[in-house]
Amino acid sequence: MQFNVAQLLKESTGATRTYELAEDLSELDPDLDPLNPLVGTLRLLRTHSGVLVSGELSTALRITCNRCLAPLVIPVRFKVEENFRPLTEVTTGRYIHPDEFEGQEEDLEDEALLINEQHILDIREIVRQDIWLALPMYPTCEHAGLSHCSNKLQGMLVDDAASDDDTVGLITAQKDELVMTELLPEENLSTTIDPRWAALLEWESKNSSDDRRKASGRSD
Repeated sequence: MQFNVAQLLKESTGATRTYELAEDLSELDPDLDPLNPLVGTLRLLRTHSGVLVSGELSTALRITCNRCLAPLVIPVRFKVEENFRPLTEVTTGRYIHPDEFEGQEEDLEDEALLINEQHILDIREIVRQDIWLALPMYPTCEHAGLSHCSNKLQGMLVDDAASDDDTVGLITAQKDELVMTELLPEENLSTTIDPRWAALLEWESKNSSDDRRKASGRSD
């Protein structure tokens, strides 16, 4: 993902180079687990201030479902469009101060957008940032194309040491998040409840009824 643009910088504005990428990502970021190489087409355009890099790239990564912790494979596709500026002139070697370029100060001084003294344009940091931005913030099985988490119910199992109050709280929270959002409106629950949830909802309903009886001073 490094390109020698010395010759391109010597050419007039509008000159281009096109590259077909198939890049290994295994050492890009220790927190990323890529399964495929980075592929796509990249276009380098000579501008009056440097080189504009644009293209659409894609790969696939292994991540973990935020809900059930199952491993997922997520396809990632993103567009790149960044303007890189040279540190030095190709012909004279003169250092070019950021003030000589137009643009936002933070962009002009961003090391990830600099063409170094050897005229090497490196897109690795830009690609790394774009991959993170393209990933879902809270990945779930649904992002991998699965309609349901493969082990949602495991998240609703209660440890034997948990108290009754803890049990009620856990099931209530899980029901609200996982059941009520996936079934039809509440008025249709009696005829549309997923059988996987029936016993759980019956248990909660019984405990809620017992609590109401205790509160009113009645018991069976």
